Amino acid sequence: MTYYSKTDYNLKGFRKSNSKGKMYDAILENKETKRLKHIPFGSMMQNYQDKTGLNMYPHLIHGDKARRDRYKARAKGRVKDGYYSPSFFSYYYLW
Repeated sequence: MTYYSKTDYNLKGFRKSNSKGKMYDAILENKETKRLKHIPFGSMMQNYQDKTGLNMYPHLIHGDKARRDRYKARAKGRVKDGYYSPSFFSYYYLW
């Protein structure tokens, strides 16, 4: 998995993903070069919530807290402090 340092990139927002099987792209801007990176995340399966502000898939929100807790227990090892990654965005914005 690729990680992007928060000291090198700013989060600019989200958009609908063009990647097959993914919900959204996080848009990161390199602080030095101003180039944009699009990070696809969120498989087209149910999730707990949608904090991206886009809410393009309301039919996939299940709202089951016990299921959320199980996902967070599995996924916390893939999220690193100080870095953006697809797992980071799923963990904090969809679950």
